[in-house]
Amino acid sequence: SLPDRFNIAPQSDVLIQLESGAMALRRWSYSPRWSEPSLHISNARSETLLQKHVFKTARRCAFIADGWYEWQRAASPSRPWYHHCGGDLLRFAGVYEPTSGCAIVTMGAQPLIAHIHHRQPLLLSADGSDRWLNGAPASDCMTDIAVDFHRVSSAVNNARVDDPRLAYPLDESISEPEQGALF
Repeated sequence: SLPDRFNIAPQSDVLIQLESGAMALRRWSYSPRWSEPSLHISNARSETLLQKHVFKTARRCAFIADGWYEWQRAASPSRPWYHHCGGDLLRFAGVYEPTSGCAIVTMGAQPLIAHIHHRQPLLLSADGSDRWLNGAPASDCMTDIAVDFHRVSSAVNNARVDDPRLAYPLDESISEPEQGALF
């Protein structure tokens, strides 16, 4: 059993499902075998995935998570938001290289969350996940899973902070520095 994690940053180990159905831990940092030095790619656009030489030998995987953080950069200062489905597990389309790591496949954001960030993980239903892992085009695997979201403390910006309270809604009546002190 893996310990719960609440703040996973690129280059951390993440739980993915491989094409075989097996679960594995891989570094969230994709690089093709031929690249020296490593490229440390964390995201791959679904729209250009098949055209990019860097992903030519990529294998398919599905990330397993219960949510993700996204920064709203249009705000000043930038604000972190937590995206989730009420505690349900989510699957994100991904690619991996067995000798290096993996990257999340992204798509344009759903209209409801596009004001936070213009991209989001390509969310997969259980059936869509099977199709993705078996080589179906990204467009055939997309789902309309409704995503909930709320602002969270900027303490999430520190990858060393790994606390369940990071995903709690921001209490707008308490200033950010005071809330950060809670961690």
